[in-house]
Amino acid sequence: MTLGAHVLDLAARHSPLVRDTLRRLGDAPLADLLAGLRPGRSEPWQSREDLYQVVADQTAAWYGPAVAAEAVAGLRAQPIVPTSNHFGVDTFADSVQGTLLFALRPGAPRDVVVLGFGSVSMNNLTYPMGLRLYDPRHGEVGSLPQRLPIQPNRDKHRTVLAARPYDAGMIDRARGRLARMRRDGEVSAFCARSADDVLHQVYASPATLSLPSHALQATRVNTALWDGLFQADPPARLVQLAIEPISAALLSRDLHDPGSLVHQLFFVPQVRDTLLGRLDGVRACWQRDPSRGTVFFWGLSAAGRRVPLTLDGELLTGIDERGHRLEWKFGPEDLVPALLGGQLLPSLFTCFATLAFARGLSCVGGYFQATYLPVMQRGVVDALSVGAEFRAAAERVAQVPAGLHLASLQAVARALPGGALIPAGPVEIAGAGGLSPADVDALTRVPVREAHLVAFPEVLDHLVPPEELPTGWAAALAAESGGRDGGRAIRLEETS
Repeated sequence: MTLGAHVLDLAARHSPLVRDTLRRLGDAPLADLLAGLRPGRSEPWQSREDLYQVVADQTAAWYGPAVAAEAVAGLRAQPIVPTSNHFGVDTFADSVQGTLLFALRPGAPRDVVVLGFGSVSMNNLTYPMGLRLYDPRHGEVGSLPQRLPIQPNRDKHRTVLAARPYDAGMIDRARGRLARMRRDGEVSAFCARSADDVLHQVYASPATLSLPSHALQATRVNTALWDGLFQADPPARLVQLAIEPISAALLSRDLHDPGSLVHQLFFVPQVRDTLLGRLDGVRACWQRDPSRGTVFFWGLSAAGRRVPLTLDGELLTGIDERGHRLEWKFGPEDLVPALLGGQLLPSLFTCFATLAFARGLSCVGGYFQATYLPVMQRGVVDALSVGAEFRAAAERVAQVPAGLHLASLQAVARALPGGALIPAGPVEIAGAGGLSPADVDALTRVPVREAHLVAFPEVLDHLVPPEELPTGWAAALAAESGGRDGGRAIRLEETS
């Protein structure tokens, strides 16, 4: 058995999602998987008109009214979006390549609208406080990726939405650090040149430096990184929005509306008690004893850090990192002003309840979301089953597609000088000259099985316990992938 076959077997054993995908589509081209990413056809419990208006408002503020009009028109035609991404500067190969594949699905509109979570910290997996560099440290493939910090370490626990903007001094320090990494042999000449180009041409753009928040800067940086993936015009225009402000705007109405799904889940005692019990201990929800996660909302401390909250009777309460108590009455009169003022952020569950379960927005996730979202859905349906008056809402929620995914699939790889294939993020793709129109056309012909293997050096240890993986597996897999005859993945060679 090859190492590739072995790690695919390990991933399938630990992830029902990978197992099902390989069973159905392992040898099929990615085009077949992408063809299955279609929005649900059932009528949602609540109209999506207010969602389209909020998306239009958010997009107009960040990208301008012309882009907003086109993006919403596309969303009306196909109400389906990726939601596994984190908001902020994104150099995470798996999410960037996932967005690219989503944009290439059959019949996709001109704009690829991505809803990312901005309540995550600046040093989360995607590392928005700096760059992820897919370059072997001192030549060791097992050390991927390396991180190049841009924003100061003191900001690492701030949420992305509350993060302060970076400035020219931070860019200068990052470029100096990168130069030292090159002198010490920590990064290759290709990596140093590619990353410095991004810092100088993208981050240090005067128009981007002048923006008043990291969130606004991230939107500008991600647009430039997206455009840099391609030698010609991009196959789609990237529209990246934070999911929490969109959900908060909708909640400002839903929390006052007794007919809304969220109002019934939060303020009908028997429904709420059942929901809290059904989802107790579920991934991405909450655990009440001992307390973990957060119940319905996150608090935001004065330092911009996320604060987990619990529901104590009719009080939503938590303790911030300095020991200060945050507290709101659990009713629309207290919750709505706090949401609109940014003191509260909708939790992951509340965002999906508002967008997916209430309004039927089809949400395409990664390997975790496609597992927990159906569990959330069942919990909501069970909670609504406590009374006949909620039966119609339960039936609508049950029809929302909850298992859509683009998980651990990468069709573009960086070929190292020795031939090994490793993941490629936007820094590396741009540094290699970008994808040609022929490359873009070939992406969807890469077999699903091969796309998993290209992605695994970056993501496999999120699926399989590290102790079950062979010693040196990442380097060995990269070498094996590079030596495979007949591989279809796009191989980017280093340019001089």
